Amino acid sequence: MGSPDSYDIHALEVSPQLVLDTCKERVSCGFCGKSVKFFCYYCYKPVAGLEGRLPQIRLPFKLDVVKHPNELDGKSTAVHAKIVAPQDVDIITFTDTCLDGVDVQTTALLFPGPDAQDVAEMDMTSIERVVVIDGTWSQAKAMMRNCSQLQRMQKVTIKPRRTRFWRFQNVDDQYLATIEAIYFLYRDSVGSNYNGEYDALMYFYKYFYEHIQSEYASQPERCFNHRHQKNYIEYDSAAPNPNVRLTKPDTVAKVNYDFDDLEL
Repeated sequence: MGSPDSYDIHALEVSPQLVLDTCKERVSCGFCGKSVKFFCYYCYKPVAGLEGRLPQIRLPFKLDVVKHPNELDGKSTAVHAKIVAPQDVDIITFTDTCLDGVDVQTTALLFPGPDAQDVAEMDMTSIERVVVIDGTWSQAKAMMRNCSQLQRMQKVTIKPRRTRFWRFQNVDDQYLATIEAIYFLYRDSVGSNYNGEYDALMYFYKYFYEHIQSEYASQPERCFNHRHQKNYIEYDSAAPNPNVRLTKPDTVAKVNYDFDDLEL
């Protein structure tokens, strides 16, 4: 079986650039005071200038994101789901007992394995909640070993895709970013009837992806991280964006460029 293709991120029915490009500077979160750009990774609230301007959706079943305590808040894409679907998404820091109150009969765990069922082939009407683990692969396996509730849950999976994630990972390119996995969980659960209902889950992810593409289109002489997937930068289609800038100008010639230097 060949490697799965990358999905078409440009086909997502969201247009975040017109809204998010209006956020020029970082501001203080109105709840905790931390410096943030679009939303607070700790309070899960958008900045004041984006209130009422972001998509808000409802999900057909609840989502619990169980985050490893060592996972950096500022690098978690799972927060995107909480921002656009706040009524249906909870983010929980993992402890051995954090899921003790969850009904495992009506809760599924998104986790690969030989005993995992493809959500596209399931009747999801009996599932009230899905748990997604947010952490590295080694962290996820450790959480599975240490939590009996996770072990007892029915496992579900999604069809393989190649990630569009911009941060290099020491795993193959079928390991999706957390928000990609969440998006395809809901998309695949609808099957052939899907009509863009959950594209908003990828609102921020698409914006960040297009920002990175634009950064390299603006400076084609830059060296891309050679460890990332081949042809990741779409030089032929990415449009230079004058709003993209670096926080560290001296990193321009750095071969293994760190995308965290971008003001996103």
